[in-house]
Amino acid sequence: MLEAFYATERGSLEDATINGGFDLHQDLVWIDLIAPSQEEQQWVLDAYEQNLPTLKSLEDISSSARFYRDDDGILHISTYFLTKNKNFQVDGETDDDSSILATVQTVAFILHKQHLFTLRGEKLVAFRAFRARARRNDYEIDYKDPTWVLLGLLEAKLDELADILEDVHKDLEKYSTEVLNNRHREQILDLDDMITRLAQLEDMLGKAQLCLIDLRRVLTFLSRPRALGSHIYDADIRELSEDVRSLVEHDAFLFQKVRFLLDTTSGFINTEQNDTIRRFSILPSMLAPPMLVASVYGMNTDVLPFARGTSSFIMVGIILVAFFIGPLIYFRWKKWI
Repeated sequence: MLEAFYATERGSLEDATINGGFDLHQDLVWIDLIAPSQEEQQWVLDAYEQNLPTLKSLEDISSSARFYRDDDGILHISTYFLTKNKNFQVDGETDDDSSILATVQTVAFILHKQHLFTLRGEKLVAFRAFRARARRNDYEIDYKDPTWVLLGLLEAKLDELADILEDVHKDLEKYSTEVLNNRHREQILDLDDMITRLAQLEDMLGKAQLCLIDLRRVLTFLSRPRALGSHIYDADIRELSEDVRSLVEHDAFLFQKVRFLLDTTSGFINTEQNDTIRRFSILPSMLAPPMLVASVYGMNTDVLPFARGTSSFIMVGIILVAFFIGPLIYFRWKKWI
């Protein structure tokens, strides 16, 4: 899939209709390729003489070659984008958010002086959000400069990460109430299910941290004097870097909260298991005296009291009940059961 955008007179971005390689003209600012076919890649090569990496090569690229400027002055950046529940947010499906783990997608940016090429394997929420923002152009940014498109996409990535961390924080507040409320935990909550949900949140936080650290490296690279060739972008890069730093700290706080809830939930599970084992261990102790009396009276002898006579069964039954109730009262007094 190939989509392209051009800048209007007021600087906003608008979609361009692409029916073939002949529609890829020099006025297009942003060419966005989503799992492109070989034919679409050939269109880009014929129109702009730009070779595109394969999607597989994006996953295999080494960390040292993720950000560089080639001999022709073209800037190459590969960075991670995190998407939470991509089916629901992109395609409008009604899947449950909690049942779908977050996924990380590698996106390639190729920045020319007049064009920006982006290559990705799937639709991403951050791209859709940026397109809507660039179409409105509330901040009156001149998107005729493709560098602003690049920075806008990185800002949209940061906004999505902030939204994901906010959702995680809300989930953790709800889970804290469920776990720490004794009545709810004992009567309603499934602790094994809570462990699974907390593990999913921890997985999401780990991937969010990976994307944040990667974005910080990208911004550090872009802040170098020769990276973008101008200082007009420095203020925006510094602002994005500060936002990344605050989100990294918030992510670390959420990690600690998840670990606390995981340890607490695991502790409650161990306590419940210990209580169950204790009850089962107390039961033989309660039954031991009656069983001893019953086994003695089951012996083939006549010297035992109440061994003969019509009332012997009743008297032995009373003794058995007494020997059962006595330990029961004692255990309840000691609060063992």
